[in-house]
Amino acid sequence: MLSPSEPRQCFKCNFEGMGSNITCPRCRKNHFLSASSVRTRGTILVVVGLFLIALIGGIGAFIAILLFGSANQDAASAKRLNEAIPVLFVVYGLFAVLIAFGLNSLLSGIWMLVTGRRNRVMFWIMWGLLGLLGIAVIIVRVMIK
Repeated sequence: MLSPSEPRQCFKCNFEGMGSNITCPRCRKNHFLSASSVRTRGTILVVVGLFLIALIGGIGAFIAILLFGSANQDAASAKRLNEAIPVLFVVYGLFAVLIAFGLNSLLSGIWMLVTGRRNRVMFWIMWGLLGLLGIAVIIVRVMIK
């Protein structure tokens, strides 16, 4: 059972107040979350951020090892690799945006765990990174065709 004097924060309008209701008194949305609920979401963000960083970083390193190994085999492989460099830059740019998204998730999650509140700056950075990710996906699709 929630304490009536539990501090809460609205995810919609950022209003902070006390109480046990889930409806924000300012904007009337059901986004009035307790610090423990925010910390739970922070834990999820930390796990997602670590997963993205490890997965995409590992894939990028694996691909780089494969490419450098094939480039050292013969001249034909090196020539094909040189022709594919623009596509590789775009793909590694996509990887960089995904790793940045993972880092943002990790830092946001740590902030939420420590403070019990969300950070609006990190929230808007996340939306910017999602926009960049969408643009990067479109560029990759165009370059691969």
